[in-house]
Amino acid sequence: MTTKSWMAAVVGLGVAFAVVSADVASAAATRSDKTFVRPNPNRVPKPPARVGGENCASPPTQISTTPFVDSDNTCGNINDLTTYVGTCTLPFPYGGEDLIYRIDLGAGNNVGYSADITGSTGDLALFLIGTCGDGNSCIVNSADFIGPGVGPEVIDPAPQAPGDYYLYVDSYYDAGTPGSCGTYTLTVSGPLPLEMLDFSVN
Repeated sequence: MTTKSWMAAVVGLGVAFAVVSADVASAAATRSDKTFVRPNPNRVPKPPARVGGENCASPPTQISTTPFVDSDNTCGNINDLTTYVGTCTLPFPYGGEDLIYRIDLGAGNNVGYSADITGSTGDLALFLIGTCGDGNSCIVNSADFIGPGVGPEVIDPAPQAPGDYYLYVDSYYDAGTPGSCGTYTLTVSGPLPLEMLDFSVN
């Protein structure tokens, strides 16, 4: 090796060492920052938290416009309501885990509800009630009486008196037993005119 090439090699090594040293110092400075969180390219993002729906106080998920579509899973929740009477037609309790939606209906409403439960582990059904948490206020329900994963569950469009209503997704089997919970995709369609507020123009 000539003197000139040897000197060039030494200079190159010096530059590389300086770059590495700068990177190490930068990393060390970053680690001293208490707010620094090293990104993990393999981390799977958590799904967004549910807006509501576990019980009447959570509050229930609001259906503000139609068409409304929501996919969820009743598993991991609790049984909030078991008996649905009023004008509903079920002769037995529904003790499974449930989720709740709220819908505000105005004059001229004509809304229908459908739950696709194809392949679901739960024997799910739909219940429309007038007062959250009160099974005595049940108005209409769907139930296929066939078993888990068979549907869809459908409440046909029909006008209701203007007011607040609650849609329960529930299961026949008691919470914690096979068939008590599962996935579904809820679709709500039809007009739900909102109450018009009084206003004036000066």
